[in-house]
Amino acid sequence: MNDQDKDIKSLPQWAQDLIFHLQNQVKELSAKVADLTARVDYLEGKLAKNSSNSGKPPASDGLKKPPKTKSQREKSGKKVGGQKGHEGKTLKQVANPDKVTTHSPDECTKCKANLNRVEGACIEKRQVFDLPKPEHEVTEHQLIAKTCPCCQNISKGQFPENVKGPVQYGERIKALSVYFGHKHFIPFDRLSEIFEDIFGIAVSSGTCSNIEKRLHQHLEGFESALKEHLLMARELHFDETGMRSEKKLNWVHVVSSGEATFYGMHEKRGQEAIEEFNILPRYRGYAIHDHWKPYFHYGGVKHSLCNAHHLRELKFIYEEEKEPWAEKMKKMLLQAKKESESKDLTEERILAVKAEYAKIVMEGLVHHLKLGQLEEGSNKKRAGHNLLNRLADHHECVLRFVTDKTPFTNNLAEQDIRMVKLKQKISGCFRQRKRGEMFCRIRSYISTSRKQAWNVWDALAEAVAGRPRSLQFA
Repeated sequence: MNDQDKDIKSLPQWAQDLIFHLQNQVKELSAKVADLTARVDYLEGKLAKNSSNSGKPPASDGLKKPPKTKSQREKSGKKVGGQKGHEGKTLKQVANPDKVTTHSPDECTKCKANLNRVEGACIEKRQVFDLPKPEHEVTEHQLIAKTCPCCQNISKGQFPENVKGPVQYGERIKALSVYFGHKHFIPFDRLSEIFEDIFGIAVSSGTCSNIEKRLHQHLEGFESALKEHLLMARELHFDETGMRSEKKLNWVHVVSSGEATFYGMHEKRGQEAIEEFNILPRYRGYAIHDHWKPYFHYGGVKHSLCNAHHLRELKFIYEEEKEPWAEKMKKMLLQAKKESESKDLTEERILAVKAEYAKIVMEGLVHHLKLGQLEEGSNKKRAGHNLLNRLADHHECVLRFVTDKTPFTNNLAEQDIRMVKLKQKISGCFRQRKRGEMFCRIRSYISTSRKQAWNVWDALAEAVAGRPRSLQFA
């Protein structure tokens, strides 16, 4: 018994009861203050998160002015603007212009003599690049009948297979309708206005819709071949995003390589959708993704995690949570990226990167061990602790860009999936699930066409006619 307890014991009983009551009250209030402080820190942390320091999409930042952020790109040391040797795309004069207009003087600027019969010489040329007024072309197909001079039988010619009605739109008009709708996400009503204002053709919304339905059918074989083509890639990028259809949340999945893109729509985000699309289950290369757990169910691939996500999370943990290990990890990852891109890393340097990585992770775990539990009796962990556990458990996947020369980020898939969000912003959601499936298949063909360096308009015209282009297999 210490002196303080002796002093309390010497007081009257009512005073001792009051002191013990107040002491218990102080303990309860201290526990509540600690709990509320933790909740305030958690909520402030959520408010501080934006697209620059977390996995939140840019659209979630809202219309308010975003905070000033420092770019995560390292300075290259190069001057601003086009670099030496870069092939520019500025206009250049052509040797054989389509039209030539001369501008010659009629009289002498000094003595006013008539110069109309005087032969001149060109001293300067200027060229104007412009577009002619678009005009539609009408081709009439006539069926000719001939009478045989021997047996008097009447033989008739045959219309081309794609000419089926008395009046119809041609393949290039149909392809342009699809191009505007699925490449630039222009709604049907505005498509009709474009055709009428620019080309003088009245193409109704219903016609545009029917064109898409037929094209979707024509691309069924292409989609099957596309999946087989993707399976041959060394590395594939995977991502998914929400898209509302029939007033329900659906998911658009994307599988990307440098040469092709697959889009697929499904009610589920996870393994059920992955199994139905049947690309990842059969794939045996490098799968780059953002740590979505269902991807790890497939052990036949080598997983490589997107480090752009890690950099954003590390930035938040360092700037908002004030954890020094996060800044060290960020610098280490960027330095390793720089070295892996500039030259082949030696085995010794790779081992050094792994050792430094493990050291920083251990430093962070010790830091959180000292902090103790976030909430008494709860398994809930701080954002930094959760990230550290992920970096520790999947260290091989994080450093795959160093050991196996895989891409540092999942940007290829994110750039492809961003088009889906742009579609949603411009045209809204899909009223019918079938429309979403049609969009994904046609968008797969358009995105793959661009990656294959095909002329998109020509490729779409061939697909509308029932002859979609084929992918080359190595």
